[in-house]
Amino acid sequence: MDNIYFGLKKRPFSKEISTDEMFQSYDSKETLIRLDHLKNHRGIFLLTGEPGGGKTSILRKFVSKLNPQVYRHAYTPHSSVTRSDFYRQLNFILGQSHKSRKSDLFIQIQKAILKDYDQNGKIPCIILDECQMMDTLTLREIALITNFEMDSRLPFILILIGQPEFRETLKKAVHEPLAQRISMSYHIAGLDKIETQQYIQHRLKVAGRTEPLFTDKASQLIFELSNGLPRKIGNYAQDAMTLARIKKLKTIDEEIVIKIKGGI
Repeated sequence: MDNIYFGLKKRPFSKEISTDEMFQSYDSKETLIRLDHLKNHRGIFLLTGEPGGGKTSILRKFVSKLNPQVYRHAYTPHSSVTRSDFYRQLNFILGQSHKSRKSDLFIQIQKAILKDYDQNGKIPCIILDECQMMDTLTLREIALITNFEMDSRLPFILILIGQPEFRETLKKAVHEPLAQRISMSYHIAGLDKIETQQYIQHRLKVAGRTEPLFTDKASQLIFELSNGLPRKIGNYAQDAMTLARIKKLKTIDEEIVIKIKGGI
């Protein structure tokens, strides 16, 4: 009902948005520049940020631009598994046959990556999300399985995504072998005040509205409440739209945002 009331064709802050329609923030541009560099040089990339900061969305845009003739991507959204489960999961997303023993899985996974790279002419791009949930032993296995021919080759792209505490985890001495293998990294800080206003306007425009809906002060308050995190920005904005519709208002000011802030 909010959509019809405000002259929109679809929900403006839905997750269901095409990669071409995504808002390009400073963080997303900087991340994609680094990922494009990694495409040519391969290796391990570390991406961190707060929940709702847009990490997965940025990776979705990156993957959408990968040439399937050159790259083969595999994504897993859950990394809170045991070492054996991790190998089975990685083996599965690489499309390999089932193996029971961890040692067999290790060999098969490395062979699959090398086969893609050497024989099929494809670079495997493996994306592991929520890495802050990995235990010490699993992280050590990542360091082992990414060691090809005595560390003389990089036939893959590995992207590790995690929350800020994952950076602190990697600073521990036990994870030094993995930390040293990370080629590039970036931390997503979130949108600034101006970007927050631009983000709201952009999502409304994509949904079919060109006229301003939120006042500058309303957008500023949403920025302060959300800490610049896109998911929270969308939640506040959508709830403000619902309240404005109920009150039969056509413009959303800071008073509306104040009234809904306790519900997020």
